[in-house]
Amino acid sequence: MSLIELNSLRIYLKSIIVSLALTCGVGYFQIRVVLEITDFKPIYLAAPCVIGLIFGVLVARFILLNHKLEWYSIRDPLTNTFNHGYYKRLLKEWIHEKTAFSLILFDIDDFKEINDEYGHQMGDKTLVRVCELVAETKRLYDVFARHGGEEFVLLTPRSDLYEAEDIAERLCDLISEASMPSGHKLTCSFGVAQFRTDSDTPDLLFERADKALYESKNRGKNRVTLEEPAK
Repeated sequence: MSLIELNSLRIYLKSIIVSLALTCGVGYFQIRVVLEITDFKPIYLAAPCVIGLIFGVLVARFILLNHKLEWYSIRDPLTNTFNHGYYKRLLKEWIHEKTAFSLILFDIDDFKEINDEYGHQMGDKTLVRVCELVAETKRLYDVFARHGGEEFVLLTPRSDLYEAEDIAERLCDLISEASMPSGHKLTCSFGVAQFRTDSDTPDLLFERADKALYESKNRGKNRVTLEEPAK
């Protein structure tokens, strides 16, 4: 069962239970206090229970719909990673709050050749496969998002530059050794930058990671490059 399915089930059951409890409580109060019925019998709660169950299901469906809409609004529809807008918003929040973190930027090497040789459908399957590998390997609290096209971002809270480098190296090795839908090996190039609490902005941080990524490309691809040291 996926995460969204588990969350949906939890919300659904919680809404029904709360509605049942409230309705039965109100029903009991009306029977004992308002109607002043002293000879109380459990059967008297049948009607409130039925009403509570119906109301609970309606409320649960409404809450569930809003939850799903919110979930999908921050997800990339193809890869199910977080989307560009969500990670950008989170990036601004973390920088504003001066949260310690690093940013790993990577993209798939020679991805255009996959689309040209095997078609865009195979390209989509390749993107999904890479995202599955990253999702299975990253830490639970890391934020994995699709920046656009074949380019992705991994935000690693409580990680300095070298800890993030270790994460990127593991991903680089994992992807290069994994089987792919096309049957051919695939590599990725990585750039890593650390948030500098004294002077950073989202654009400056991303620019440094981007420069490191292209240095990986220029040095032969399938490697990890760190940002240049602060001057």
